[in-house]
Amino acid sequence: MANKTFKILVPKPASSNQEGTDTKLYQVDEVVDAKESWQEDIMSTFVENGWAMEVKVSTGAEEEGEPVRARNEKGQLEADDPSTPDVNEAWEGGEAPKKSKKRTTKKKAS
Repeated sequence: MANKTFKILVPKPASSNQEGTDTKLYQVDEVVDAKESWQEDIMSTFVENGWAMEVKVSTGAEEEGEPVRARNEKGQLEADDPSTPDVNEAWEGGEAPKKSKKRTTKKKAS
């Protein structure tokens, strides 16, 4: 099961363990990472009642448009296949990042 993340909108007490023997007050703006099914059940109830909302957590690379290197199943970097000049397999999405022009400064003669 993939972890879901929730943001508390209204402070409410609820269970803080799987057995339901301990409770805690979930605070406004608290972010809860539902790692187990019992946590997801509680947060689903919160969402149904308008006490919380599910939020998407991003790694930052996708949203900022930063290029990501392609990797194989072992986690090793993939190489570009020269037989396909229109696709760069070394990068996710098939496109290499744009090269930026670096400024160079000339050293002054002494």
